[in-house]
Amino acid sequence: MKYYHVDVFSPEPFAGNGLIVFTEAAGLNTPVMQVLTQEMRQFESIFLQEIDGNVVRARIFTCEEELDFAGHPVLGAAATLHDLSGSERRADWVFRLNKKTVTVTTEKKEYGYDAVMNQGQAVFGKVLNADESAAILSYIGASPEDLYPGLWPTVVSTGLPYLIVPFRENKFRARVGAPGLEKKLQPFGAQFIGLLDIATRSIRTGNNDGSVEDIATGSLAGPSGAFLVAHGLEKAGTVIEIRQGENLGRNSRLYVQLTDSPEGAMDVIVKGSVCKIAWGMMID
Repeated sequence: MKYYHVDVFSPEPFAGNGLIVFTEAAGLNTPVMQVLTQEMRQFESIFLQEIDGNVVRARIFTCEEELDFAGHPVLGAAATLHDLSGSERRADWVFRLNKKTVTVTTEKKEYGYDAVMNQGQAVFGKVLNADESAAILSYIGASPEDLYPGLWPTVVSTGLPYLIVPFRENKFRARVGAPGLEKKLQPFGAQFIGLLDIATRSIRTGNNDGSVEDIATGSLAGPSGAFLVAHGLEKAGTVIEIRQGENLGRNSRLYVQLTDSPEGAMDVIVKGSVCKIAWGMMID
């Protein structure tokens, strides 16, 4: 069984977020996919269990759990399939995930590929009040004074619900997690926390226990872009550059744009570059 290693959200190798793509994962059960992800030690691995032309059934795992949606694995897998197919400059893909279907367009570049995903419409959930905000901020080493004036932590999702915390400019001081954070987020309907620095348009997230920080997160970039547009800090139709991973030595650039959808609402578009790094073979 072959696997492929790519870096996502960077036009240069050894930057952005690493990913392992298993393209021949039909028949693998959940425990096996979880163990393989832990062995590879990337933040996530994606397993393509069925490929019918340009329609793909995929499952995504971190080292701790399976995710119903994630951004950089889908973009990286689409670019990998484009590379293996020998297609010309451009290709379109449909990814069927556990709870939603997304479309991706890949385009061949000198450095690798650009991949553009339509995450669909952002869903806005609970807005925390002052007391709830103070409790969460205290848990991650921040204070209410760190919040951007007039904005409150808000749950936003394009497939994975984040509690977005809008900071004035936190400069990496806050923690992305702490033991027990997952239970504190559940009453709000959030699965993870996402830190958004309004001044620098940078984001941070990671494991809820704070043990690992993510390098580049498409599932947070989309809701962050929607949050900025909803509060008038960016305009719909504008391409928003979002930064992540600088404090980890893995500079990443994620691009978000909100566009009109056929239903009359706004679709969230997330774009990133993908570089090939290596491929290997699992030993039976």
